[in-house]
Amino acid sequence: MANVIKVPHTVVFEALINVDKVPANLLPALIALSESELTEMCKGATLASIQVADLLRVANEGNSWAEVTIKE
Repeated sequence: MANVIKVPHTVVFEALINVDKVPANLLPALIALSESELTEMCKGATLASIQVADLLRVANEGNSWAEVTIKE
């Protein structure tokens, strides 16, 4: 195995949902979600945004000595 230093770290995202702007037909379902369901929904949206933005490719461009991955 190669000599590597593993550096686990986190970035905390916070979603601010303006319920005044949520489409009326979606609001009851949104309000009915538990805290863990809201967290999972937002986590999924964040991961999808990272994929669409091609963030990992950009972060790892020229990665001659370090590479960023998503582990969760």
